Amino acid sequence: MALRIEIRTDELDRDVGDIRARLANPTPVFNRFAQYMRVKTDSTFDRLRRGGTYRGVTWDGFSPQYTRKDGTVIPAHGGIAKVRGGGVVQGRMRPSGQRLNAGDSIMQDTGTMRSRAALVMNQTRRSLTLGPQGVRYAAAQHAKRPFLFFTDDDADMLAKFAVEHIGR
Repeated sequence: MALRIEIRTDELDRDVGDIRARLANPTPVFNRFAQYMRVKTDSTFDRLRRGGTYRGVTWDGFSPQYTRKDGTVIPAHGGIAKVRGGGVVQGRMRPSGQRLNAGDSIMQDTGTMRSRAALVMNQTRRSLTLGPQGVRYAAAQHAKRPFLFFTDDDADMLAKFAVEHIGR
């Protein structure tokens, strides 16, 4: 009697076909990842609102307004007595026209940057592009204080979403 090994690929062929069909449409993966990045970017703004380090990036706090001849450093929010009397130095003007106050958040004067930082700019079958829409000064601010970036943890999450999508 001869030994025989029979390998049938019927089920494998069907499963590969199902996987191929899911791979042809990565939209659900991109949609989940875009939402994930919106949450991560929003948490970056929240955690770094007064400066510090989070997710591997560092935001400097507000720089001082100026230093007096006597060496007194006037913080961005003011609050130091004026030299000639008559109250305290007011906070620096923000782009909105409001004065900077103690406890104000960095890059959140009007909330526009934070709310638009990780919107979907373009999505195709092969790519997903996120970025701030309608914020002309975003690139200049991002150079000083990065807010939209991709880490190893983000790559792991994207892979997890893809595996879950393929393995349904």
